[in-house]
Amino acid sequence: YLEGETLADRLGKGALPTEQILRYGIEIADALDKAHRQGIVHRDLKPANVMLTRSGVKLLDFGLAKAMTPATQQSSLTALPTQQGLTQEGTILGTFQYMAPEQLEGKEADGRTDIFAFGAVLYEMATGKKAFSAPSQASLITAIMSSEPAPISSVQPTSPAALDRVVRTCLAKDPEERWQSASDLKRELRWIGEGSQ
Repeated sequence: YLEGETLADRLGKGALPTEQILRYGIEIADALDKAHRQGIVHRDLKPANVMLTRSGVKLLDFGLAKAMTPATQQSSLTALPTQQGLTQEGTILGTFQYMAPEQLEGKEADGRTDIFAFGAVLYEMATGKKAFSAPSQASLITAIMSSEPAPISSVQPTSPAALDRVVRTCLAKDPEERWQSASDLKRELRWIGEGSQ
């Protein structure tokens, strides 16, 4: 019921200009930060779940979201999920092309899992190509687990070098090597935007 278009529809027309990548990226990171602070991991971040509206970016479809322990407990909110046992441990949920390695292995997802997916979305916004693609599900999983996408600058030479670094850090195979919070990622994207003006 939102007016606008999905990021997936917009990407059908090609890569986005740097200014839009940064603006939309900051807004997506802000939405993720708010969800993570409330103890929610999205687990299915992808362009089809991002709506571009006149009032800004809207993050949609929390159907696969999972409760995690919030970084700071909110006294007025319960940390207990309303339903338990909807999925079994080790179950793979989400869209493969945007899944973090630990998600593919059926391990526990946290905010850094969404940050990996966000890196794949940023890469696609900057290049117009998916960060990971393969002809079969098995080879796609192998690509995500063991290969790196081509640097953004090799596909879009005019993109800021700092954006390459941000995306590479998001797409680190080890969650400990990624950005540790969406708020840090948002600040980094703002810094890039200030430097490119």
